[in-house]
Amino acid sequence: MLADALKSAHETLEGTMQGVTDEVAHKQPGGKAVPIGAVYVHAIVSEDIMMVGWAMKEKPLLEGEWAQKLGISHPHPAMDQDWEKNFIEWIRVLKMDLPKFQEYAKAVYKKTEAYLASLTDADLYEKKVDLSIWELGEWTLGRFVLRMVIGHLDNLTGEISAVKGVQGLKGYPF
Repeated sequence: MLADALKSAHETLEGTMQGVTDEVAHKQPGGKAVPIGAVYVHAIVSEDIMMVGWAMKEKPLLEGEWAQKLGISHPHPAMDQDWEKNFIEWIRVLKMDLPKFQEYAKAVYKKTEAYLASLTDADLYEKKVDLSIWELGEWTLGRFVLRMVIGHLDNLTGEISAVKGVQGLKGYPF
């Protein structure tokens, strides 16, 4: 069930990204809103780090085979105690090659969807993910995937949809 939910979140995100050009991706929306490109990069990099790194306990794709082919001008800031300050600075300077970055996104989706599809229901309750980085302790894998991964993707997809709307474009694909 969670594998299907994650796949659906990926499909909605990619559907929402339809029609996003380089100009649309990099446009500063004003106020405290974040450009679409930065939100999209954050969504995919976060999934890679959280699912591949923290849940699967493997080296995230962006640190391995994809390290030099992400298509972004500046590396995503570390998710640490300086996150908020570093993220604000990063969104001001980030430039991306959207088609190139979407190839990385496909690789992340393939890896994380296959991992979830390989799990049993018991795995979702028995496996733990350490969230002490955020002072949240350990969570079951199922709770982690539902709240921190799928919930995060859905929230960020909503941000992209809203910024597209401000630019006069259709947001969600439905």
